[in-house]
Amino acid sequence: MKCPTEIGDPSGLLALSAGKAEGPEAVRLREHLETCSVCREFVARQSAVWQALDAWEPPAITADFDQLLSQRIEQKTGWRDRYLKALLVRRWLPLAAAACLIVVAGWVALRPAGVAPLPQAQAAQLESLQPDQVEHVLDDMRMLSDFTKAAPSDAGEL
Repeated sequence: MKCPTEIGDPSGLLALSAGKAEGPEAVRLREHLETCSVCREFVARQSAVWQALDAWEPPAITADFDQLLSQRIEQKTGWRDRYLKALLVRRWLPLAAAACLIVVAGWVALRPAGVAPLPQAQAAQLESLQPDQVEHVLDDMRMLSDFTKAAPSDAGEL
């Protein structure tokens, strides 16, 4: 039998420690425990946990439990109510909104118009071009620029 802790499947050992293992599998696990100290220690520790859980008794519920619980729920206010009231009363929300607006306006104003950022994969590519290739590329760019200037605007005018 392969050691359950070595193969990473302690489910059989857990069943054995809980007293739920039956049949030939339980017999094989008990035989394995005689030779494997790691599994024997695992079962001993897990059995101790099961015994502690069996010995634990929850405290008794008082007769006025429901009433006390209802009172505590009514007294508690939600975190949203507390923080939203604090923000609105102290006027932090308008100041925060104004600060966000200033940041966004500055970002939009400083961003170059008509230039879309390239993805990193494209931005990092370098190509070696021959002088005649560069000349053709510059001619193509000039032609596209002229075409863009001559294209109708959004209003439909030339």
